[in-house]
Amino acid sequence: MWRRFSITFGLAGLVLVLDQLSKSWAQSALPRLGREGITVVAGCFNLAYAENRSAAFGLLEKLPYETRRMVLTGFAIAAIMVLVGLLVTNRVQRPWTVCATGLILGGAVGNVIDRTRLGFVIDFIVWHIGEKFYWPTFNIADSGIVVGVFILLWVSYWVDRRAAVQAR
Repeated sequence: MWRRFSITFGLAGLVLVLDQLSKSWAQSALPRLGREGITVVAGCFNLAYAENRSAAFGLLEKLPYETRRMVLTGFAIAAIMVLVGLLVTNRVQRPWTVCATGLILGGAVGNVIDRTRLGFVIDFIVWHIGEKFYWPTFNIADSGIVVGVFILLWVSYWVDRRAAVQAR
């Protein structure tokens, strides 16, 4: 049990520290020039400071700002509580799900800290294809959440499905 906790909270702590350090750097070092920012790989990857007062893909942007902030913060806190509850009640045991839980926890806490402290989430990573398609700007916390969710989906679909087929 302690090993699962150590791995989960170790990964969460790593994501959280990397996220907060990178956001602090972005806030002080990156220009506020829109998506162009600083080109890292021409036509593909930029670093540009952005303040996200909404959710991914502009979800909930039609809600009043304070309502949106409370909903997003509340949802993240509820997700954190559910994940910790699953960990404490031994429902998270496989190595991959332990890692995924840590990544999601670290990302969720990182974004909650921003929303609580600043009122918005700092984003700065910009992937794009030429000048035609831009992926929404994101950060390390968002990356931890997305990677963690993909791991959970992979485990629940492929690993569980494979185990069910082998059990027949």
